[in-house]
Amino acid sequence: MKIYIDHIIEEEVGEFVKKLGSRLRSLGGSVELTDYSELYSSLKDAGKEEISKMVLEVLRSSDVIIPLVNSEYLSSDYPIILEELYNINKNPGKFLFPVVFRESNWASQSWMVKSRIFPKGGRSYSDLNLSDRDTVLNELVQIVRRIYFEYFEEKSDFDRSISLQALNKFVFISHDHDDADFAELLQMKLEKNGINTWIDSQRLRIGQDWREEIDEAIKQSLAVIAIMSPEARKSEYVTYEWAFAWGNNNIIFPVMLRQTNLHPRLESLQYLDFTVRYSRPWDELINAIKKLKD
Repeated sequence: MKIYIDHIIEEEVGEFVKKLGSRLRSLGGSVELTDYSELYSSLKDAGKEEISKMVLEVLRSSDVIIPLVNSEYLSSDYPIILEELYNINKNPGKFLFPVVFRESNWASQSWMVKSRIFPKGGRSYSDLNLSDRDTVLNELVQIVRRIYFEYFEEKSDFDRSISLQALNKFVFISHDHDDADFAELLQMKLEKNGINTWIDSQRLRIGQDWREEIDEAIKQSLAVIAIMSPEARKSEYVTYEWAFAWGNNNIIFPVMLRQTNLHPRLESLQYLDFTVRYSRPWDELINAIKKLKD
């Protein structure tokens, strides 16, 4: 399995690359790991065009690509490389796992919106404490380990292609910002049960074209969970999300967090009652989603 870590060259990023690289190399002898600093060192006397060409070749030949994203990375001089990243998630034989290394306008990048992002929720890795940083590192290594052992060790190319497509699927979680704590709890429950999620924690950023990004995420999702509450009932964002999902023929799971009147369209669906904390039907929701993945 070929893994490539794409990044800008700076000391703090370099330390992260060393830690991540050390853990990924421990997966096994058949793991080939390359990062941008290695490529740059081997081509330090070359021009930008030649370096860009080499990076593009590595991107195309890698199975797992891990970009370390910050403002400098997004404004780099290699737009052809970033454009190539847009297309990776369309290839069932490749995985793209961006890491939000420092705060940046990453949500404006379509290829990131459609990817599984670390840390969860798109927080900045650099803003985390040491314990949380280690957790993010472990989560990233674990998902790469899962890919390695389940899809690159013993499976045929045909089986691998089908399996990779299934693994990339995720569930879109729609919620009002007042229900963010429950949305994060829901995300944690689903992730622990092997269900990938997409949750937008930066939707309200000024100047962000959130509708285009939301559209793309919903189109790519396996299903949409609409967390309903009086606040969500009045929310333009939540209404837009489930309505777009309805029009796109997505499967929708309404989750009633706090009692409210549902829109007539949502009333036609069987909602899950999460209003009573001690008897929330977690298993029913998780099993229903897992059936979609099978």
